[in-house]
Amino acid sequence: MSTVGVTRSNYTNIHDRIRTAIENGGGLDLANGDDVVIKINLCDFKMPETGAVTHPIFLDATLNYLRSTFMDLNISVVESDASSARPDLLIRWLGFESTLQKYGAKYVNLSKVETYKKRLEGRYFREMDIPRIIHDSDYFISMAKLKTAMITKMSCCLKNQFGCIPYPRKIKFHPRLDDAIVDANIAMKPDFCIVDGIIGMGGTKGPTEGVPLNYETIVTGKDPVAVDGVCANILGFRPYFVGHIRKAQASSVGRIRCRLAGESKKSSEVVKDSEFSNTYARILRFVMFLRGRSR
Repeated sequence: MSTVGVTRSNYTNIHDRIRTAIENGGGLDLANGDDVVIKINLCDFKMPETGAVTHPIFLDATLNYLRSTFMDLNISVVESDASSARPDLLIRWLGFESTLQKYGAKYVNLSKVETYKKRLEGRYFREMDIPRIIHDSDYFISMAKLKTAMITKMSCCLKNQFGCIPYPRKIKFHPRLDDAIVDANIAMKPDFCIVDGIIGMGGTKGPTEGVPLNYETIVTGKDPVAVDGVCANILGFRPYFVGHIRKAQASSVGRIRCRLAGESKKSSEVVKDSEFSNTYARILRFVMFLRGRSR
């Protein structure tokens, strides 16, 4: 059973708390000299105070931890173009350049790098272009935001991986977005997830136009399904009824069931998925019964 860390923090003390947050989530399986890729979230031209995008201070704290704990890491911070996002501009506009320079990390646009075609037995894709920088890395970190989302209910680690798909016009996958999210995680599953929920986003207009909420929480872990399950609970959703979480579990990306560690009110409690799956199964059987009677 995986462990998910829930750690209290704010942007004032994040440099002191990030180590605890990472350790609560099981720690990083890194070695000196490894190639590390960090996928941030720059989905739109929004300020960090809105909860829509990665906060530069959060990335600063994570890079500081990596540099002070390991030696000679080759760190790349990545994002891709999207319908409404231009990360090349956002990196400068939000002030990430100075942070990257301070820690000797480089920014890479996944839509502008070499890719290779990977065959998938996915829910939507049978083949996907994968950025070679992700394939060749030793360790892959998903640095997501804690947000609601209009189409998918929520946007955390699993959906952050959807942003690794290098095609700029990803909006074309929206009719089957849950399936595309799952396939992105099958193809490019992160080794560790760090969710910035210090300022998250709620409301019905996420992940860009929602209401900023001070959750003052960092969620961490090695299983993106378990991490998103905990994030779903924080946002007020039942994990099994969030389509891409349920489908990711069914596709063996991970498991909702996990053990909590850290400073949550439910610290050390086991988060179960059986109650959700059993309820869903009963509903599905009843719907199928009604369909049969109507024929």
